[in-house]
Amino acid sequence: HRKVVVIDGEVGYIGGMNIADRYVTGEKGYKAWRDTHLRIVGDAVKGLQFSFAIDWNFMKRMLLDQPCTSTIAPKAETVGMQIVISGPTQPLNAMSMVLLRAISQAQKCIYIQTPYFLPEESMKSALQAAALSGVDVRIMIPLYPDSKILKYSSLSYVKECLAADIKVLLYTKRMLHAKCVIIDDEFVTTGSTNFDFRSLEHNFECNALIYSKSFCTKMKAIFLADSEQSCEEMTLEEWVKRPLSQRALESSSRLLGPVL
Repeated sequence: HRKVVVIDGEVGYIGGMNIADRYVTGEKGYKAWRDTHLRIVGDAVKGLQFSFAIDWNFMKRMLLDQPCTSTIAPKAETVGMQIVISGPTQPLNAMSMVLLRAISQAQKCIYIQTPYFLPEESMKSALQAAALSGVDVRIMIPLYPDSKILKYSSLSYVKECLAADIKVLLYTKRMLHAKCVIIDDEFVTTGSTNFDFRSLEHNFECNALIYSKSFCTKMKAIFLADSEQSCEEMTLEEWVKRPLSQRALESSSRLLGPVL
């Protein structure tokens, strides 16, 4: 599930974007997808190269013996960054540990963009505890995802979130495929990891962890712009009035959550 591109050992790309026409022309009646992808230069690119080399060896059982590095020092804003890879071969899932730690330490805000919201029980409880302790927790998911069963599985968690004072924003303009978590004013992670069972237990994923106030400010501005221009905020009063048929779809879809 990793989405990694490395060019000449100097430039790297990481985020949620696949190589597909849907990002330009849309798909199944939808507009072009909304996603988040980063272009990075500098030492962090070595982490992306390492991720690719590990995957290459895993699939091909063959080591890469030709170095792909650049001696050119690219110019860019310097930020603290780590590349984290996770997958089912690890005894503990690295991204699950990262997210739990970051959420539990949040003091001001937690902003999440994810195409699918099927959190593990520990992750859901951590978000609820943060919101109930006064942290501004906002979760943005698409109203029109690319899978109906994943749509209703995600929506099955909305009531529990709203009851804990978590703000739920439904992205209405197109398919939201961005995977981004913003914590307070200093931490952002984006990459291939969705907020669901599959990403946090079964998939091979790759994320960038960025420690930068200026970058965090930029990402929060993008999140807030999406909220204002493309989202509907749900309220508990509105949500409990949804049709019984939708509730039934949510409940039945949620049963399949761990394998979706």
